[in-house]
Amino acid sequence: MRNSQSNRPKLPPLATLPAFSIAARTGSLTLAARELHLTPGAISRQIKSLEDTIGVQLFHRGHNAISLTHAGRQYLTHVNAALATIDSGTRALSPNRVRLVIQAPITIARRWLIPRLVSYVQENPSVDLSVQSLALGAREVPDVTLTYSRGSDEGRFRSAFLLDRTVAVCSPLLLGRAAKSASPKELLDLPILLDTADAWSWRCWCEAGQIEFAPRGGSITFDTDEASIDACITGLGIGQASPALVERELKEGSLVMLCPNLDPIVGAYEIAGSTPAGSLSGFDKWLLGWRDG
Repeated sequence: MRNSQSNRPKLPPLATLPAFSIAARTGSLTLAARELHLTPGAISRQIKSLEDTIGVQLFHRGHNAISLTHAGRQYLTHVNAALATIDSGTRALSPNRVRLVIQAPITIARRWLIPRLVSYVQENPSVDLSVQSLALGAREVPDVTLTYSRGSDEGRFRSAFLLDRTVAVCSPLLLGRAAKSASPKELLDLPILLDTADAWSWRCWCEAGQIEFAPRGGSITFDTDEASIDACITGLGIGQASPALVERELKEGSLVMLCPNLDPIVGAYEIAGSTPAGSLSGFDKWLLGWRDG
């Protein structure tokens, strides 16, 4: 039996796939054209060519906007996966590519480092990053290890990239309008959330507020600050957190800051290992550049 080439689906013009992917992401032919340095008309023609080839409408077209059809959403998953595979394979062939392994505590990695990594990636397009959580154990020999040290003396942490200042935070559902006027002492009448068994952050905060750490409303202890922050968001109690680690929650209003004038230093995040010489050494400088940001 002879194989028939005519029975095979016709491959779409590969040059049209980036136009489709970017137009889907931006929801705009104009923005896609700007990103690809083409005209909106050229993007429109590429997408029409793609639709004609596969015989499926990918976008609903309005007067000034486009939106994916159901088929378009399905197809986008496959197109993005294919483009990512091609990009990964191309990068792997580059003789100038380097790999940087970063190990860090999970909270600083998730809440501080990852939201800022886009600037490093843009400035260092030839570096492939591997970000690994210290909580899961060492899987590779790291190029950079980010560590946390306790302490209240800023002078001890001259080489730190992030000072850990702690503030009291809670869900607005817990205190409502009373949050703005609550005193440090009054907070201890409410359930207290601890991120360490010895209540280090709370004890430092109370010392700065010249009050005794004597929680009268009970307490819940967690083994990570990540868990404590999550519990705080759900309204379980009053927690302590670094404003740098709950920036989004404070901005969006899922957390509110209490007694904002009390923000003692309780520790710092530092670089425990220097990156190798050459192109990777810039990571240290990039990281330290955030200290005053």
